Amino acid sequence: MKKLTILTLALVVLASCAHKNESGEKAQKIYQNSMEDSVRNIIAEIDSCNDVASSLADKINGLLPEFRAVDNSREVEGYTIFQGWEKRYPLQSTGLVARLSNSRQLELVGVLKGGEFDQIRVNVPSASAVSSVVPFDQALNYRQNGLNTVMFTGKEADEIARLIADNELNPITVSFLKEGKVAGTWKMPNDYAKMVSMTYILYSSNKEMQALTQRSLLLTEKLKLLRRHQETDFFKEMRKKRPR
Repeated sequence: MKKLTILTLALVVLASCAHKNESGEKAQKIYQNSMEDSVRNIIAEIDSCNDVASSLADKINGLLPEFRAVDNSREVEGYTIFQGWEKRYPLQSTGLVARLSNSRQLELVGVLKGGEFDQIRVNVPSASAVSSVVPFDQALNYRQNGLNTVMFTGKEADEIARLIADNELNPITVSFLKEGKVAGTWKMPNDYAKMVSMTYILYSSNKEMQALTQRSLLLTEKLKLLRRHQETDFFKEMRKKRPR
């Protein structure tokens, strides 16, 4: 009876050890499969980023011939503007022009003749967008020969340009604001709307391509780290134990 009890205890211990080993191997296999899934997902995302970025690069190359680079001695730095507008800018009357800086930053330049302003609001049939306030400083907001010229940049300017691009064929009204009050209004002609729209398309395409390229680089570094981890002794042993 005593021998039977000892044998029973031994069998229980052996079964427990076997169960623990089996559980450990199962956990290791789940972890290994998870790592391999992560590698495959990252590779797929890198490929997707690169494909879209390549498509955007083709789009940008197709748009660039419609733009002109301008290096004007009267300007602090050069800029890129939609074809034909290099002869019409700087404006000599009320209007709104879009251009790109040398660093590919979108710039909206508003001009009001016979008045003063520090902000603009753009209205389309079902929406509107407002710029940030640019105080009078004789740099980004300056007055000369009866014209008040203000340059707008940043996310608010981007939103205004996007709204115009989305509503190129709809009525568009620009309100010139001074301390929140309307100092003048201007209905945007079709040629102005097209110029802003094309500039925004080039700008947004380039911005998206740069973001995708950066994302691809970050994912590539992450992939390198995962693959280095897979080459550790721990993973090599796990692969040896994998059933053939």
